[in-house]
Amino acid sequence: MESGVRPARRGVSSMQPEHEHAEVISLTVAGSQTSVYAYGQNDAPVVLAVHGFRGTHFGLEPLAVRLASRGFRVLAPDLPGAGRSTPLPGTHDASGYGLWLTELAAALPRPRVLLGHSLGSVIVGSAIASGAAHDAAVLINPILESPLSGPKRVATAATRFYYALAERLPPTLGHRLLASRLIAGIGATLMTSTSDRALRRWIRDEHFRQVGAFASRDVVLEAFEASMSTTVSDFGTPFDRPTLLLAADRDPLSATSACAAYAAGLRSGTFHVFPDRGHLLPYEEAHALAIVISDWDRTVVGNELRA
Repeated sequence: MESGVRPARRGVSSMQPEHEHAEVISLTVAGSQTSVYAYGQNDAPVVLAVHGFRGTHFGLEPLAVRLASRGFRVLAPDLPGAGRSTPLPGTHDASGYGLWLTELAAALPRPRVLLGHSLGSVIVGSAIASGAAHDAAVLINPILESPLSGPKRVATAATRFYYALAERLPPTLGHRLLASRLIAGIGATLMTSTSDRALRRWIRDEHFRQVGAFASRDVVLEAFEASMSTTVSDFGTPFDRPTLLLAADRDPLSATSACAAYAAGLRSGTFHVFPDRGHLLPYEEAHALAIVISDWDRTVVGNELRA
């Protein structure tokens, strides 16, 4: 297990301007009218980047911008039923999302890297098990064990109660609860590890911006169940191509003890743990992530493709 890049110093912000940096590609994939946000030059190596639960492509935009500046073409879709993408005709679980991502990878220029954050790491694993085109994989804050057995079990139990309540309430009230800015603010506070006040405020505002960006209560509840019940290794995934796992030692959803080849179903892999960081690495450590990913791509992936 490798650890070395330190968190950003206090006052060094990962924030981005609020305007869009991306062009938008719209295409129908697995029955979802999917919006894909593209960063970087058309002829650059492609990173197909999948965001996590309750997010949109905005959750990966700080990282996408930095990877684009380092010579990648980053394609970041809104998951079906999130942001501007319409829902799937079937269930929004890991298998459904994985088949969608497999079809998306086939419809776009071949990805050099499939990248997933949090639930996105599970979706990437599902897609690879389904034969998705890729040369390498990057898993950020990967879900390697059930969050129910993670280090913050009380918080996880409270979260499950929140979503169970949203399911039991009448549809309008349930929708309002899921779109609550108050709850989004609490969640942002609990997930944020940085002491940079400006960055903490920006992360909270990003949670506010995305909290209501979902198509329906059912989509959210199905995705929540997937996030609680499925891990990267559940698909017997043959991660036989270069794979990079980027974890954090204060991640409330996955203990760093799970960050090992056998836990992820890897034959081999590169592991990097960020000290003093939690579950929001793409927000808090976008610059450092881009450095680690691009250096790894140049050495490990580049050597593999040349072999």
